[in-house]
Amino acid sequence: QREPDASVWLRATPRLTLPDVPQAKRVAEALSGTRCTVELSSDFISLAWRKLLQNAVAGLMVLANRRAGMFSRPDITALALAYLQEGLAVARAEGATLNDSVPQEIVDGFHRAPADLGTSILADRQANRPLEWDIRNGVIQRYGHAQGIPTPISDVLVPLLAAGSEGPG
Repeated sequence: QREPDASVWLRATPRLTLPDVPQAKRVAEALSGTRCTVELSSDFISLAWRKLLQNAVAGLMVLANRRAGMFSRPDITALALAYLQEGLAVARAEGATLNDSVPQEIVDGFHRAPADLGTSILADRQANRPLEWDIRNGVIQRYGHAQGIPTPISDVLVPLLAAGSEGPG
């Protein structure tokens, strides 16, 4: 979680997951013995898409200007699950192997999180900095359109996040 002084508050143990390729093994060796665990994955695409889905649904926090506690609302939970289902369809079309349970698991993670948990994109919005909306949310819309998958929730969220980041207004 990015703090106002530009420091980062890690609420979990530092961990980096990389694709199982020779270059990543060099990174793992370089970080050996540090406080950061490095894991190599043969199915990195699935892990990356799962993380992307988690980051994308955090975009709802930006639009509501609220922290993780907002996910305790049944209407927000329903919206988050619908958005995650949309993203899951895109992720699978792009080659990710993710179970049907992933959307619920992600939402359950927000339900278990401290109510005051923020995200870097929310901190950026509250500090009036540009948002990482395109790499978190725009990618789902773009890949969905390219795959012919309807993205009705993305088609609403992405323009709102872009306008919140770049204006005008």
